[in-house]
Amino acid sequence: ELGCGTSPLAAQLYAEGRYERVVAIDGSKTAIAAQRERRAAQCGHATLCTRGLCYEVCDARSTPFADAVFGGAVDKGLLDAALCSEGFDYEAGLLAGEVARLLSDGGVWVSLSLSPPSVVLPLLSSLPHWASLDTQPHPSAAGVFSYVATRAERRPAARLPA
Repeated sequence: ELGCGTSPLAAQLYAEGRYERVVAIDGSKTAIAAQRERRAAQCGHATLCTRGLCYEVCDARSTPFADAVFGGAVDKGLLDAALCSEGFDYEAGLLAGEVARLLSDGGVWVSLSLSPPSVVLPLLSSLPHWASLDTQPHPSAAGVFSYVATRAERRPAARLPA
């Protein structure tokens, strides 16, 4: 989960049992500390309970994770935050590029956003990372859009003749 804040989403996804590992990141040390404390209080033993659920402080535009290590990513408003910044196309491009770097081929990024398709789709479609982009109005929240971007296959590096 990108920009998790104090949302329970990552813990809920992990509790479903469908995901072996869930990583939630946020740039706020305070939010991540609160997440870790809540998880420890729920479980009684933080080490055992956080094995497959990690909360990390980092900037979603430049993370410490290796390439292609995640099958999916979700954000609820982080793309909006990038789009509201000065130089929004640059900031949102950094975010989208980092998400694409982290996703394995065919991996999916789901972004819940208040930004309309007329803003988001041209930006995301200008980047070469996506095999497909889809958007739909959220079924139960007026003015909220769901964006789904599927990571394109990485092309193997060209080999130089020997």
